[in-house]
Formats: sequence, C-alpha cells, structure tokens
Amino acid sequence: MNRTSITAAGLLLILSSSLAAMGVRHIAWDGLVQGKDGSKIRGLIEMVGGTAKGTTSAEVQYTGDTPGSARAWHVHAGSCNKAGAILGAASAYPALKVDAKGAIKAKATLRVQLPESGSYYIDVHDSPANPGKIVACGDLLLAE
Repeated sequence: MNRTSITAAGLLLILSSSLAAMGVRHIAWDGLVQGKDGSKIRGLIEMVGGTAKGTTSAEVQYTGDTPGSARAWHVHAGSCNKAGAILGAASAYPALKVDAKGAIKAKATLRVQLPESGSYYIDVHDSPANPGKIVACGDLLLAE
C-alpha cells in the first residue's frame, strides 16, 4: 500500500468517526437482482440519498438479458415474495434498454426521502407493455 492510499484511508476513517460522533448516518440499500423462470439476469441494485434534499437515487445494473430487449423496472415496498407499492412515481424510472452484450445500467431519481427502515425490492418487468410478467427480482438490505 502506498503513502497516498494510507493517507486517504486515514482521512476516510477520521471523517467517518466525525460524522458518527455528530449523529450523521450513512444509509444505503443494496441488493442482488436475479432472474426468474429461467432468466439468466444477474446484477446489483443500490438505493442511496439523492443529490437534492428529499430525493432518493436508485441504480440498477445487470447482465445476462436478451440483447435489444426493453424492460421496465421499479423499486417497491415489500419483498420479492410480498409485493408492495412502487417507491416514488412510476414515471421516474427510465425504460431499460439492454445492450448488444445483454447488459444494462440505469439510474432513477425519486422525489421521496431515502427510507431509513422497512422492506424494499426491485422488479424487472418483461417489457413496458407487459408489466405483469416479472423477469428478475431482488430484495434490498439496509446497510449503515
């Protein structure tokens, strides 16, 4: 490890300790996206506080999808086994456009405060025209 890395790590430790002492919490929700019914989709979802006050940023990335597909996605309250309402406005989630390698990366800014408790999950729909069929799902876990 070089001197710059050690210095940066030390500064991060001091900053983390200072924020903790001031009562500032870093909250993030993370999860694994997994295909359903034979789908090969595998990836990650993260939900953190947005850059603007009172917003949440949700980002999904995965591989193993059908190249050229268009998918809809949303973060919901609940779990993959117990469906719930969409977090934020459905229109805040851009359509997923699967690239030629079967991968996607997308981000949504939700006009809701980042939740500090509860249960949340992501679902990926077959298409915007066929939202009833879920091709991938992933429960989110709170990480502090």
